[in-house]
Formats: sequence, C-alpha cells, structure tokens
Amino acid sequence: MIFARSSALAAGLVGLTPLTAAFGTINEPVILGQHNEHEMVTRLAFQCPSGQKSDGVCFEPRSLDQLAGYHREVMGVALPGAGFNGAVGAPDTLDPVPEGPEAHCDDADFVDIPGYPQSRKKANRNLQKCVDHLRARFKQAWVSAEMLVDERRRIRPGEVELSNPFGGDCSFAFPSLQVNVFARAKCSTLEGFGRALHGVQDFYSHSNWADETDKSQPISETNPPGLVLNGTAPFLDLRASGPIPEDQIPYNLTTGCFTIPDGIPGSGECAGRVTHHALNKDHGVIRLDGTFGEAGPGSPRSEAISRNFENAVRAAVQSSQETWAAFREHLRERYGDVAGNLMICALVRDDPIKDCRKRTAVIALDTSNRSGAAEASGLQVQIAREFKSKLSFHGLDRVEVIEFAESPKVVYPMGFPESVTFNELNNKGRTNIGNALDVAIDDIIKSQPDTYTDRGAVVLLTAGAEPENTDENRELAEYALAQVERAAKEGIRIHYACINPPRADTEKSWHECSPGHSIVPAVLKTGGTFAYINRISGAADVTPAAHFISTVMSRGLVSTDEYEPELTRIYPGVTMAALLSPEDYPSKSLFYPASPSEKINITIRDRALDGQGVGSGGGGCFSVTLRDRKLDDIKIATYTSCGTEPLVLNYEALQEVDLLVVAELGDPHHSRQEEVPGPQGVVFTLELSSNMPSKNETSTKTMSSIVSSKATLKMAEETGTRTEEFLTSETVEVFEEAQTVNGTASTTSRGSHKVDAGDGATGSVLSAQEAMETGREQMGTMGTIYVTTIAGNFSEEERDDMTDLK
Repeated sequence: MIFARSSALAAGLVGLTPLTAAFGTINEPVILGQHNEHEMVTRLAFQCPSGQKSDGVCFEPRSLDQLAGYHREVMGVALPGAGFNGAVGAPDTLDPVPEGPEAHCDDADFVDIPGYPQSRKKANRNLQKCVDHLRARFKQAWVSAEMLVDERRRIRPGEVELSNPFGGDCSFAFPSLQVNVFARAKCSTLEGFGRALHGVQDFYSHSNWADETDKSQPISETNPPGLVLNGTAPFLDLRASGPIPEDQIPYNLTTGCFTIPDGIPGSGECAGRVTHHALNKDHGVIRLDGTFGEAGPGSPRSEAISRNFENAVRAAVQSSQETWAAFREHLRERYGDVAGNLMICALVRDDPIKDCRKRTAVIALDTSNRSGAAEASGLQVQIAREFKSKLSFHGLDRVEVIEFAESPKVVYPMGFPESVTFNELNNKGRTNIGNALDVAIDDIIKSQPDTYTDRGAVVLLTAGAEPENTDENRELAEYALAQVERAAKEGIRIHYACINPPRADTEKSWHECSPGHSIVPAVLKTGGTFAYINRISGAADVTPAAHFISTVMSRGLVSTDEYEPELTRIYPGVTMAALLSPEDYPSKSLFYPASPSEKINITIRDRALDGQGVGSGGGGCFSVTLRDRKLDDIKIATYTSCGTEPLVLNYEALQEVDLLVVAELGDPHHSRQEEVPGPQGVVFTLELSSNMPSKNETSTKTMSSIVSSKATLKMAEETGTRTEEFLTSETVEVFEEAQTVNGTASTTSRGSHKVDAGDGATGSVLSAQEAMETGREQMGTMGTIYVTTIAGNFSEEERDDMTDLK
C-alpha cells in the first residue's frame, strides 16, 4: 500500500538513482514487494465511475493520473518500476533524496513498557512535526490554486492544460526545494495536495490506528498494541494550526521508527524501538473495485493479521476523501464560492476550459397574437423542454425563462434547470423581439458579472417579427438588430428559431421570420443558430424540437462549447441559415446521414434580396459541393449559384452515406477577373426534405470498393483506356457492404449515388483522369475508375461547357 522512501530502496537495488526517479511508480512485487499502493489508494478515493464526467468531487482520468500516478502493464503483468509516481508519490522521489520522516509520519513511536527509549511527549513532538509538514503542503496547494484563475475569475488556459498522455505529465520534483513552484498552477496545486495526501495515507499504514494486535505474542516493541479504531484521525484536518490537542492523540498510538537498514529488531537510532518494518502495512494487492489480494510480503503486521492491511487501506481512502473535502471547503472560504468552485473544477476536469465555465442561458418564448395565429405555442414549449433536457444538472448550468409579446416577463428567474417547468402559453399582444433580447442580455450579465463573457446564450423562439409596413415596426426591427449586435460584443450567443406553418407563398412566412436590416447575419455572427421551422399545421410531431436543439448544442450553446463549428448537422423540417464571408467564414460544411434508398431534396437560396446582405452590398457567386464522407470525402458533384434562383438538388442514396454539403464563396467554373471586386459575403439557407421518417440508427461500414460505370469514348481517350474495359451502366456504382443497426434489425446494403440539379444551376464532375487517380489513391492497386454522372436539366450551352459529360 503506502511505501515510504521506496525509490531510495529501489535505487539501492538498481544502483541508478536518476533511472529510478525517471521510472516513477514502483511496481515491483518480487524484490520490493510493492504493488503501487499509493496510486491504488488514491484511485479508490477519487476515481469517477467509468465513462462519467466529474461531479466536482471525483477526478477525471488524466487529472487523476497526475494526482495518483499510473503504472504500466503488458498483458496484465506489471512492468517493474515503469510508470509515473504522480503527486501522491512525489515524497518518495529522489530529489536528490526522498523527503524525511515527517513526510511519512514516521518516528512517532511509543509503547507503554518499562524502559522504552522514547517518551509519550517525544512521540507527540514527532507526530506534530508530521502534521505541521502536511499542513505546509496543504497550504502549498491552496496558495498555488490562486493562479488557476485570473483577476476576473476566469480560468487561465496555460495554467490548466494537460497535453497527451505521452508527454503531458506534470513534474513533481524540483531539486533542493522539493516543490515545483514554477510549473503550471494545476500541477503545483496537485503537487502540494498530493504530498499532503501521501503523509495522510502513510499515517494509517505506519501506525497502529486501525490495527489489531497479534494476540499470540506478548506486547513489545516488535508487537505493539493495536488501537482498532474506526474512523479517521481528527488531527489530520490540515486546515488547523497550532499544537495538536492532547485529547486527540490516543495514549497507545505509535508509528514506526525508520532507518536503513529497516528491520526487526531495530538498529542505530531505532534500537529497542518499534520499527517501520515491524508496524507498517505498506505492501499488498489493492483492486479498483475495493477488493484485496494477498497482503505483504515484507510487512509482518499484515502477514500476521491480513485485516490490518485492509483496515489501513480503508482508513487511508476515507481520510484522503476527507482531506479533499476540507481542501475544497478551504478554497471556497478563502477565494469565494465563484472562484473556489472554478478552482475545484479546474483540478478535477481534464478539459476545464470547456467544462468549468458556468453557462447561463435565457430561453425566450413568444406569447404574441402572431404566435397564437401561427399555432407556434405548442412547439415552442416542446423546444423549451427539449432544451432543458440537454442542460447540465450538476450545478454548473443556469437557465432563465422569459415570455414576451410587447414587453417581456420573467417567469423563472436565473436558476437551476431541474426546477424549470413549462406551461401552456397565453397569446396576447404585438411582438417586440428587441425588448426580450434586451432583458435576456441584461440578466445574463447580472447573473455572473465577472465571468459571463463567452458563457451566455439566448434561445429565442418566435413566430416572426411585425411586418415592416410602418415606421414603428421598422424601429422595432432596428431595435432587435441592435440587441443582437450588442450580444455579439458581449460574447453572448443568440439562437433564433422562427416557427411558422406552411403557406402557398412560402416566402411570405420567411419574410416574417427574418425582416430586413440583416438580422440573420447578425445572429450568425454571434456564433449562434438561425433556423426556420416549418411546422406542419395540426401535426403532433415533436421531432423539430429535438432537431433544432440538437443543432444548437452540436454547434455549441455558448462560445466555450465549440467543438467543430464549421460542420453542422442537417435535419429535415429545419431550414438552416449559414453565412459566407471572405475573411471570417470562407466556407461552410453541413452533413446529413442518408440511408439506403433514401431520396433527398436539398434547396439552397441566396438571401441577399431579403435584406440579409453582408457588408456593403453582399451577394455573389458561391459553390456547393456534394461529398461522400464515408469514402474519404470523395467528391460527387459541384454546383454554382449566382443570383436569386434557388439551387435545387435531388439526391438518391442507394447506399448508406454521410452526405457532406460544402459551400464556398466564388465560382469554380470561371476565374474572377482582377478588376472585378470579390463578393462581400453571402447569407444562404438550406432546406432538406426526405422520403423517410426520422431515423435513429447507427452504421458500421465493413467493406467498400469502387468500380467504374458509364464511360464515353472521350473519357476513354482522356485516360488512355481501351473502351471495352469500361462498364455500361447508367450511373456510378459505389458498391459498399454496410451493417445498419436499427433496434434489433440489421440489414446489409449496396448501392450508388444518383444526383440531379434543377434549372439555373451549373455543375461539374470529376474528370476521368482525376477520377482514375482518385480511385487508385483510395483503393491501391485495384486499377478501377471512379466516374460520377449527373442527370440534370442543363441547357445545351451548359452541356458544352461540361466536357466530362459529353
């Protein structure tokens, strides 16, 4: 279990002090009898349940590695001496020598027998030295913790990062000082805390606190009495100061005297005294499920009564947990709850920059007459409930609920999400989106005035703004835009969902959702989401609620959530808006997982004429490329949109495919003249419909191959391939075997891509030569050709431009 100065003993065996220190954790059961006991005690005390995030008490894997250390195994067999001591093992590290007896609570020995060499008072003084040393290490930890956050109580990224497990470990030894004060704050804090834990754990291993006496032998310096105490030692509360109260030290308490050689009977200064060897429970097998293997060897106290080892481990685990609880409490008392909780989170989380920034969100529900007329109230409540289910219930997230028409009303002040309920909305009054945003932004800032930046979001649900047919309504639109722009400056994201039933004139409902004044690009520039939900009148389908919130959460509710913001999942029934601009957003990628035999319709519209321009003017050409992510992003086809006509793509997936839609500024078919200014930016919307209901499936690709299909004489000439070697099917065949799991059923599918584009679109496909090279690159020596053909409504002029389709 708890091994005092094990590295020094190992050095004597190996004869190479630097090598021993570099190897770290001693896991050498044959000669030293050690089974990385400190590590296992610490892991038992602080490990999180498998696969679960920290609850603020347990340590996530990489952070626990730094505190507990780790050992290496090959096929279940421990590699002697291989691993990392961690902070808890730092006192055993050669630095240039291990820490002294005060770091291990040694030398506080006493037995009430005639002529014992050390008095009770002298033993108490040595125990005091140990406790004072551990208090100093405890202080080292909380002093170092101050550097985890800055003056605005934000976590300092450079002070908490843990890189990959092959080079990101902390260094817990600093020559002469034995304190790594120049390290990252997380490492320095864990070092102080870990060194304190080492002594706390050693106390139970090196003392008779939880021991039973070997009753077959008389009481003596080789068989001191056991106290058999339940619970932990009160004087190990390291927040205390001053002398240990005498009533906290049992009269017959003893630890062992340590010297080298360590044995029975004692020699040198330990002659006639209880030795470390006689009393320790250092060695034994500890499992992470809390069970034990064999105790010993080299621990007579454990070998005589194996329960002594187990009781010492349990007391050490409990006392370690109590020390951590005391440390957390001290951080909050000294630095305040906000900063203290951030410090704690930074220590236990592996990615504290993402995980420790408390998120505050306001969900604003439209209760205007417009919302009632559009039958949007029910879906708003469904979206709100879905949003609540995605928030953290571990105390970090806060949410506020606002209902708004002409003026907003806070129906649930900023608080814990688990207590939120959503009731039926009562619709009355005109719509004032700007007022709702104003109150929401103010409340986010007030909820955490020092730390709100990049941690706040407003989820705005509405049936649309008032039409801009009066000066008053235009002022309302300008006010809403000003509030969105204010949110962007404050680092608060806006997620805007407009809910409207379908109409004969679908563009009318769009204009209600996004009146002029460039509200859409302003929302997108906050990092948020703009979506138009085409609610089907009279339908009870709740999937749009889940789809919209899934989009919000995958993009990142707040700025610190961002994972892959350039990649957005597409859902049927949710029209997504996206922004392209030369400097900040030159491309945008969206994807949709298509199933075999699924027919998909994709409609893409440039919204410049809807008042959603970017910069001075906006608009311009942009390309849309379809790719197959499952086949290493193989390009299926490219189209270009220049103007107001929608780009309509019909796609049939006869295989399982992750369809990637990549939009980029510019026209790949025509190089831009230097004197012609480039596009200022484009706001476009993408709407997807499918012939399949909502899917809940996972897929595993097991094998794929590519063969050529319909090829012309011109293709054969370009590639130098004999025409008889080409196949003659109408479409490209991308044969693939894939297992699709949906409930309990599984199927195997094969298929091909089929794409066509509507009027007004220009497109291109891979040339045969490029396709052959791509095929070879993908499939090695298969020597097959990948060719894509498009059945589309192209003009003769367009067909002439597309040489690959002749």
